[in-house]
Amino acid sequence: MNSEEIVFVRRTSGLVREIGAFSVMAMAANYVIADGFYLFTAQQGYYAPGANIPLALLIGGLIMSLAAFAVIFLTMAMPRTASDYIGVSRVLHPLLGYIEAILVFGVHIWIVGALSFFMAWFWGSAIIQVGLATHNSGLVALGEWLSTDTGAAIGLGIFFVLIFGFISLLGTKIYKYVVNILFAVALFAGVITIAGAAYAASLTPAQIRNLWDMTYGTGAYDEIMSIAEAAGWKEYIASATGDPSRWGWPGPWSLEITLSISIVISAYAFWGLEYANYMAGEIDRPKRNFFIGTVGAIVLVFAYYLLISSLTLIGFKEFYSAYQYVMMEASDQVKINPVQTPTWAVFLASLFGGWAPILAVIITIAVPLWVMNGIPVYMMVPSRIAFALSFDRFFPEKLAEVNIRFRTPHWSIALVVIGAILMIFVLASPEFGPLFYAITAVTAVAVRWFLSAVATTLLPYRRPEIYKEGYTKTIGKVPVVSIVGGAAVIATFILLILGLQKVVEDVTLVSPAWMIGWTLLAILLYLYYNWANKKKGIKTEKIFAEVPPA
Repeated sequence: MNSEEIVFVRRTSGLVREIGAFSVMAMAANYVIADGFYLFTAQQGYYAPGANIPLALLIGGLIMSLAAFAVIFLTMAMPRTASDYIGVSRVLHPLLGYIEAILVFGVHIWIVGALSFFMAWFWGSAIIQVGLATHNSGLVALGEWLSTDTGAAIGLGIFFVLIFGFISLLGTKIYKYVVNILFAVALFAGVITIAGAAYAASLTPAQIRNLWDMTYGTGAYDEIMSIAEAAGWKEYIASATGDPSRWGWPGPWSLEITLSISIVISAYAFWGLEYANYMAGEIDRPKRNFFIGTVGAIVLVFAYYLLISSLTLIGFKEFYSAYQYVMMEASDQVKINPVQTPTWAVFLASLFGGWAPILAVIITIAVPLWVMNGIPVYMMVPSRIAFALSFDRFFPEKLAEVNIRFRTPHWSIALVVIGAILMIFVLASPEFGPLFYAITAVTAVAVRWFLSAVATTLLPYRRPEIYKEGYTKTIGKVPVVSIVGGAAVIATFILLILGLQKVVEDVTLVSPAWMIGWTLLAILLYLYYNWANKKKGIKTEKIFAEVPPA
């Protein structure tokens, strides 16, 4: 770049590199381990009867690991803020990079608002279970209020957005310490959960029955089984699998059903493994620390998911399937058991409520802790996208400003806070929340993964000078990044097609309107800034010919 010409907003980003490998791993784990695993994966006992859930997680996790490695290789070659946007815009085309960035920006404005809004439900559900474990009716009543009162959800949601927004403004060092501490606390509860799952796997069905009855009352276990049988549980399984005894692993299971859910689970339960890449411009020794931290997160999440799911299922066996069915189809018939949303934590906590309530409490609280821990990471994503776009002069340049004292993009963070609070009010209307949720999971983010995978595959050939700055190992004469990228292209293309199908199937038209709307917004903004920059005499082709300065 000509030293006399400032192509970008300024000659340096102004950001500071404070983040190490541990914080990269903590950010990834905080992002990934949440409701996708604890709630939606657990409920496959009902929604996918006959499935082998641990195998589905393994397959889905491998698919998402390919997508993660595509971004890892882009980030190692271009360790800058929002490296997937930088990679796609420099390797493929600026407009493609811009579209994927705006889509992910919109998705995460929604995610910050949604998870903050749903905090009342997650904490409320946990407090209910804590109240049940400790026989405290006041806690149960408090939890029920939090779980059902929209005003409480709005107020608590705004509180979380403001708190984590303020923390994000205080500098990368404070931000990473908060993220690390939250991670450590949740991981402690998670280790107790894994121990609880191992304990469950060591028990006989008779012992499981006794412990369940100790928590909820004599006959509680048998009540679930008898209601399930009477309410058509076996017929429900037969309608999906053709065999009433094929309730799922570790009993008889169906490969077809397992494969049908693995991709959907992966898109949600494992998504976010590599999302520290949005702070790549703030990672110390990024080529080393981002790689180590992300790989560490992949190993951690795989171990966490597979241990809890497989050990819990080994312990509860067909009772797991029966309980799911009763709570989804016949909860109005239970007299002894409380009505609860089935999660992995509910099963495991129920083994300890009658004799070790402190363990039941820790296992229960692990769920809202992991979900809450994700909010500052979700908030980071759109703020850094806004910064990267504005640094390229393709977003309001004010958003590229960095606070002199704290070295954070304060206006970009403020934009996210405002957008998330507005989204909380949108989500308070139950007609819209689930629709935005589906789009987030299966479409907009899949665009990012697919384009990043294509860019990784083509990087050595389209931008060899950039490729040489990253991972350059080969197998024969073929670059490893192209091999991994090519595999990721196939995997993420499947996810993208599934997502587009979900959009098309939405008869309300909210989903396609959202997807088309954000895409058109991206195109219009790109065309406007391209025109505005050229009018100022700025050669936009030079912007996208270079990697932004650190």
